[in-house]
Amino acid sequence: MKPLWLIATKEFSDRFRSGWVIACTAVWLGAIALTSLFGLAQIGRIGVQGYERTVVSLLNLVQYLVPLLALLLGHDLMVSEREERTLALIVAGGTSRARVLLGKFLGGVLTLAFPLTLGFAIAGTAIGLAAKDRAVGSFLTLALSGLVLGVVFLAIGLLISTCCRTRVQALVLALLAWCGAVFVFDLVAMGVVLSSNSAQAALEIETATDAMHVNSAADLHKAFAGETEPRPAHAALAQRSQTLASWLLINPVDVFRAVNLPKPAALAVPIPLATASVLLWLGLSLGGGIWKLQRIDL
Repeated sequence: MKPLWLIATKEFSDRFRSGWVIACTAVWLGAIALTSLFGLAQIGRIGVQGYERTVVSLLNLVQYLVPLLALLLGHDLMVSEREERTLALIVAGGTSRARVLLGKFLGGVLTLAFPLTLGFAIAGTAIGLAAKDRAVGSFLTLALSGLVLGVVFLAIGLLISTCCRTRVQALVLALLAWCGAVFVFDLVAMGVVLSSNSAQAALEIETATDAMHVNSAADLHKAFAGETEPRPAHAALAQRSQTLASWLLINPVDVFRAVNLPKPAALAVPIPLATASVLLWLGLSLGGGIWKLQRIDL
């Protein structure tokens, strides 16, 4: 474990000295603060919101920004060592290739977790004091699931970094992976469902993946505009949640979104299935990275 930990701490210290961690913390903290202040401006409310309203406003920010940060961090973890000719030296020193990859992954997790955790902690404390809100459960769920989402995409970025020969190739593939997970998957899922003439399933996926809340069923902000009775569409969605879950589990971004949807949407994915999806993505990414690294000629 000592070589693994040394590699991880060196990776974190290098990123910290470069200013990446500090810059990411500042950006993340500012984004959460601005979202809490202006997230409900579309319904005429400006000011520090409570935890539940802040979570609704932060969903889009987290599902777009966290995977992008994780992929940008992970895409050069291994390929940079190959380009700089240092990977062969590390392996020649007696450290196995699997430990090198796992050490890089652990260092990336520390690098990503530090700004995210610090930003959520500071912003969450400020929101609780300013709004005098003690119902912190939804905010903690958002913070924890957002961190897990980042770890999953960090592993995907590490796999891309292991498979590529240059940083440019890794960067292009990382950006394509981000676009595919955040945008393309939802469009493909909608197209497949619509082609099968399943209108209700299409409505379910549209509600879960509508990032801009432009349809009446997916407008989550209206939950805080005085409505107390659930919509008939929400009751129908609750009865068909299993159909939706099979689609959401394919994409980590959709799993994150479903876990954090407020109760009026009634689109919750069972936690065991969400956990299994996360573990499967981590296993495939890290396992594939180790398999590929073992076959690279250094």
